[in-house]
Amino acid sequence: MIYYHYWGKAQAKGQDVECHLLPYHSLDVAAVGWLLLSPDRPLTQRLAAQLSLEPKALRQLLVFWLGLHDIGKFARSFQGLFQSTNSDLVPPASQYTYSVRHDCLGDVLWQRKWTAWFRDGTLQWPGEFTKVESRALNESKALSVLTAPFFGHHGQPVAAGTHSLLDEFFASDEHADDVEAARQFIADWANVVPPEWPIEQLFSEEWVYTLQTLSWTIAGWATLSDWLGSNQDHFRYRQKRMPLADYWQIALANAESALQETGFHQLPEPLPYAGMASWFGQQSITPTPLQQAAETVAITDGPQLFILEDITGSGKTEAACILAQRLLAAGHGDGLYFALPTMATSNAMYSRLGNLHRRFYTAESSPSFVLAHGARDLNDDFIAAVAAPQPSDLDYTASELSATSRCNQWLADSRKKALLAEVGVGTIDQALMAILPFRHQSLRLYGLARKVLVIDEVHAYDNYMQTLLSQLLSYHARQGGSAILLTATLPRAMRSALMAAWQTGLGQPETKPQKDDFPLLTHVSQSQPLELPLGSRAEVSRSVDVEWLTEEEQAINAVLEAVEAGECIAWVRNTVDDAIRAFEAIAARHPEPEHCLLFHSRFAMVDRQRIESQVIERLGKDSTPEMRKGQVLVSTQVFQESLDCDVDVMISDIAPIDLLIQRAGRLQRHQRGPRCLPRLLVLAPPWADDPDEHWLKRTLPGTQAVYRDTSLCWLTQRVLRRLGEIRMPEKARALIEGVYGQAIDDIPDALQQARIEQGSIRKASGSLAIFNALNLEDGYIKSDQWQEEQEIGTRLMDEPTINVVLLSLTDDNELALWAGESRHADMLSQVKLRQSQAAKLAALSSRYESQWLILQERYKALKYTQPWLPSDDPDCSYDTQWGVRLAGKETKA
Repeated sequence: MIYYHYWGKAQAKGQDVECHLLPYHSLDVAAVGWLLLSPDRPLTQRLAAQLSLEPKALRQLLVFWLGLHDIGKFARSFQGLFQSTNSDLVPPASQYTYSVRHDCLGDVLWQRKWTAWFRDGTLQWPGEFTKVESRALNESKALSVLTAPFFGHHGQPVAAGTHSLLDEFFASDEHADDVEAARQFIADWANVVPPEWPIEQLFSEEWVYTLQTLSWTIAGWATLSDWLGSNQDHFRYRQKRMPLADYWQIALANAESALQETGFHQLPEPLPYAGMASWFGQQSITPTPLQQAAETVAITDGPQLFILEDITGSGKTEAACILAQRLLAAGHGDGLYFALPTMATSNAMYSRLGNLHRRFYTAESSPSFVLAHGARDLNDDFIAAVAAPQPSDLDYTASELSATSRCNQWLADSRKKALLAEVGVGTIDQALMAILPFRHQSLRLYGLARKVLVIDEVHAYDNYMQTLLSQLLSYHARQGGSAILLTATLPRAMRSALMAAWQTGLGQPETKPQKDDFPLLTHVSQSQPLELPLGSRAEVSRSVDVEWLTEEEQAINAVLEAVEAGECIAWVRNTVDDAIRAFEAIAARHPEPEHCLLFHSRFAMVDRQRIESQVIERLGKDSTPEMRKGQVLVSTQVFQESLDCDVDVMISDIAPIDLLIQRAGRLQRHQRGPRCLPRLLVLAPPWADDPDEHWLKRTLPGTQAVYRDTSLCWLTQRVLRRLGEIRMPEKARALIEGVYGQAIDDIPDALQQARIEQGSIRKASGSLAIFNALNLEDGYIKSDQWQEEQEIGTRLMDEPTINVVLLSLTDDNELALWAGESRHADMLSQVKLRQSQAAKLAALSSRYESQWLILQERYKALKYTQPWLPSDDPDCSYDTQWGVRLAGKETKA
């Protein structure tokens, strides 16, 4: 049979070496997909139920199509890439130039021939395939929806080419007919895995729509199957001819071995929740009210959404873990992904979970645990077997890498890989990329399928990210996942939007929240939403007095007074430059300036890590009274976001109420014996009932540049002046809704314009998020959004950021990385700056250009970075104590 003469992979271009017959590779991939789509797997069962098919029939249909994913490689233009003297291989033809990708050629071939293949029995359509059926299938678009995930197996959909491409790339004469070779393969493959066409469903508009919405998950499964099935460690190249039915058994055995070694062979087995004592090996642990609710709330049918609102110290993380384990044990998920706002909070959560995740599964399950932004592997065996370089595999063209090469590139980015781990921790960005037109986004969606998605600090995202999050939650509910959202300061409108997103995914009408209690557990499922008011432990209920400062000098004096009283104090500023200026003024007057620390985002990572360690040592949970005495920390927002530290007294620049509540949470966070009452001193403009438009700018110009909707700061000052304190949890709703629940008529006239402008910006950002996000209801199709070089961010920024690499000179005047020769020196020497900030740095002198190129060659992470040698810069500077100092005035953090 002709098709046995076609190659799919070769060990080296231009060499007469062993090759892998194309049909065998197709069956390798199909075998992996066959095992991943086992009828006993919950995801298979859910997909089958949604598509009104039996799980076995679903597997037959989808695996048959998976076997056709590479039929575009039957094109003579593709075959000509490998030239061999082996007479058994199809000879190249110079008139066929490979300039259209094989995945697109597969789609072209299908679009041209599918009707004929149905009619001649190749595709095993039961009975006679009539013109009426052909026309009906064409109108229903069922087949185009069904085929798209398989031809788009390289991480993004392919655009259907024109029929004329068939003659340009496929040979057709009496000696060789590429199309006939493909047809023969399809016919033989259909005898091995008959497709079992769901005839009635194919003509149903409702069924096709359901298939569209699920095609993203199917595409992720196809991509993963192609990745695993392309690995030479498990699927060796073969030239010996044999019937496909015989090779199918070999492929299944190899696939079993591949899945066993890479951790995909079976799902981890969850354990029933048996109390927190079983987690920590203690005889008894008294759960908080929130944790008690997590232990007792009913787990209903279908995908579940929980929103947990409670104050800091209420045990939200443990409550989420309780719900997660209960959901796993009830069959509502197979794994977990913890999503957090920042890398720093992700690191903290990763450390906090430790080995706790293993308590959710049997010891034999040994679930993988990956940090999304920093980890490099699922486990050592996985990397050795899957991510090892395979230089002998052929890269077809510069624009089209082989499947193995693409896998190696993909695996090198551990952030994508994390979503396939049983338990992952990382930034929310890694999950949001699943609904944006990034290559392999469908793989991310597949990784999230059947996951319990835990999102911490859900209030911390702007309107752009909130809109993306709503889209993600809708699809997550649709594909059968569950989610747990954690927050301490969630506005009612945001809670309503999150509930609505989940209900949209379930196909239910939206239900508005009914209760304003705090703390509160909200449960959204296929049943009527539950809003469960909670109590609070007396030891975590707290009241923080708020005092007001109107000048920086007053704040500096307050710091020195606290030092003289033997207290430790932090001043959280809203911009880096304000923090640097305050630090210098305080350090100059502190009796022991070595007790002063400056912490912000404009440090090289090596210095930032050192400062973080110093902050934790001096102000962390285990710091001693003697060590804490007289310590001063001047910081930007990074302090409130990441470090488990606390201080006796805190000063903060005025900021929106949710941020002040978060900063106040760092006041006397840990029990340390008798202390003065916690105080929050807020630096703000003098109060004005009727302020002018420059009300904030006169006192804190940098703050106005950061928080441009000045009405939020004015409303924050108003509600705090009225209440006189931050009392949690009793006044939580009054504080949050006193700022975020106010109509524009309740805002002074001079501040309304800023409110309107920022409102317009928020609306525009939400519209941009909708525009950027893939319309998942349209199905896995090619659109203008899929641009190879287009960068669509998970976060909306005023301007792009640049990774700047700090350099130094050795005694021999040689260029070196700031972090020296330490491990990961290339990453540790970097600092992220806004584009306008990076533009102020002096360009690297041409005399160092060759040395810089050598460094870039040695350290791959230096690619696409901007080099900076501070010692050669006459205007800007860097110091390990105060970080990057830029020329001119900087107002933003």
